[in-house]
Parts: sequence; structure tokens; C-alpha cells
Amino acid sequence: MYILVPMFIGLLMVFVENAKKTAHLPRAPFGADAEVGPQEMRRWAEIDELERQREG
Repeated sequence: MYILVPMFIGLLMVFVENAKKTAHLPRAPFGADAEVGPQEMRRWAEIDELERQREG
């Protein structure tokens, strides 16, 4: 019985850390929440350009 409590706490900590690390990812499976169209493409192009400017 006493071994189950630390195991449960450790497992809970793993889940919490994983949730923190993946908070920026979409939760809908297989890109179901992905937006499409010219406005979305323009937004991604702007993000790519800003990343290139920051790197170089």
C-alpha cells in the first residue's frame, strides 16, 4: 500500500509536466482544427518571415 502513494504522485507529476510541455500544441486530432484559406496561408508566411529575420 505504501508503495502505491509515491507511484501515484510520480505518475501525476509526469502527466503535469507533459501537459506543460505540450500546452502549445493543438488538441484536436489529425489537424481537425486547422484553418485553411488564403488568410491562414498569409499568416503562416508572415510567421515564417519573422522567424527568418530573427535567425539571420
